[in-house]
Amino acid sequence: MVSKFAPFSLFCVYSVISFLVFNKVYETTQLVIDEEFHLRQGVHYCQGRFQVWDPKITTFPGLYLASAVVLNQLQFCTVYSLRLISLIASIVNTVLMYKIRKNFINQKTNPDLLLETASLSLLPPLYFFAHLYYTDVLSVTVVLLLLLASERRQHTLAAFWGLCAVLMRQTNIVWVGFVCGSRAIDLLLSRGNLQQTLLSPYRLKNLIADVVDKFWAYITVMASFLAFLVLNGSIVIGDKTAHEAAIHLPQLFYFAMFFAMFSSSLVLPALSTTLKTVLRWWHVTLIACLLVGAIVHFNTIVHPYLLADNRHYTFYLWNRFYGRWWYARFLPVPLYVIAGLLVWKTSTQHQSSGFVIFSVAAVIASLALQKLLEVRYFLLPFLVLRLLRKGGVSRRALVLELVTNVAINIVTIAVFLHKEIRWENYEQPQRLMW
Repeated sequence: MVSKFAPFSLFCVYSVISFLVFNKVYETTQLVIDEEFHLRQGVHYCQGRFQVWDPKITTFPGLYLASAVVLNQLQFCTVYSLRLISLIASIVNTVLMYKIRKNFINQKTNPDLLLETASLSLLPPLYFFAHLYYTDVLSVTVVLLLLLASERRQHTLAAFWGLCAVLMRQTNIVWVGFVCGSRAIDLLLSRGNLQQTLLSPYRLKNLIADVVDKFWAYITVMASFLAFLVLNGSIVIGDKTAHEAAIHLPQLFYFAMFFAMFSSSLVLPALSTTLKTVLRWWHVTLIACLLVGAIVHFNTIVHPYLLADNRHYTFYLWNRFYGRWWYARFLPVPLYVIAGLLVWKTSTQHQSSGFVIFSVAAVIASLALQKLLEVRYFLLPFLVLRLLRKGGVSRRALVLELVTNVAINIVTIAVFLHKEIRWENYEQPQRLMW
């Protein structure tokens, strides 16, 4: 048994250690890459200058509005306080992750629940941005609130958090669609005979009326977003040229590798049976590898930012491996196939049809339309699949996952604090980060 105070102790330890790291990061630098745009806009909103907008910013102003609400009354509009918004959000995220996962572990606090909460809250790219002023951490917060309210069948409240999530980042509309769509499919299947329902005008009419009655709030948010798309002509506001949508399927392969890398608790117990399946059905595996290889060959997109910005790990991943030799991008193809199978097996097991259909659709929509390889895009798909999964975990593998996340965080933060990169147009040294 675990003490009832154990979750509180976990949150306290996380908060204290993170606050110490936060202060060290702040002492090291007060300006990181694109953070300058966010900080400047955050100060404008915090000081009530809502008419000022930087055209370089391409997301909705949710982060800055939240900062204004929290900080304006305190008259505390500084770099330190703005960054503190992300740290506070990360602590809230830890509590929300605990509450969401608790729904799937017999409603009891146990060591596995605490270990998994700690591991997910320390997911390295997410934890890193808890110490800077970006949209990512607070965006995760409102999506988690959306998921938690939905799990509790508080759909109007969930839709409100969905609206807030879209205000943080436009692509979060896919998670509103995921929640609404999966619930609607499950409602349809609960009616019994699917064929009779779809072929009967009376039953179909009642079903549609029931869906609208239960999920009208989600539908309103999605309809409003659709109107924005029509009027704006793009999902992006501000500078549209740097973030044009395009079909980029290899992003799904990169995500599969990311998921496998940070999910030891799920991957290791399933690895043996997955490899046996791959070998037993070698001819199917070969076809899958050929298909994935063809997609890599014809659909790999290299965004100019990926090649130009040496302050990100992805720059070195591409320039020192993927882009170094013509054949390098094909070498991981078997790993993509295996990782994809592991994601499917560990994420869809025991799930409803609605969840499977719309989780796949949401992951594709959130990733496969992005040109730029950016690990921050993987955070929400990863967390949704991990938090809403059913079934237990291997405790030994979970401990390994947690230790690995802690080790990676120590290394990446140490590199950030000590590795300086000089850019001609910046007086302050730049830092290496996710």
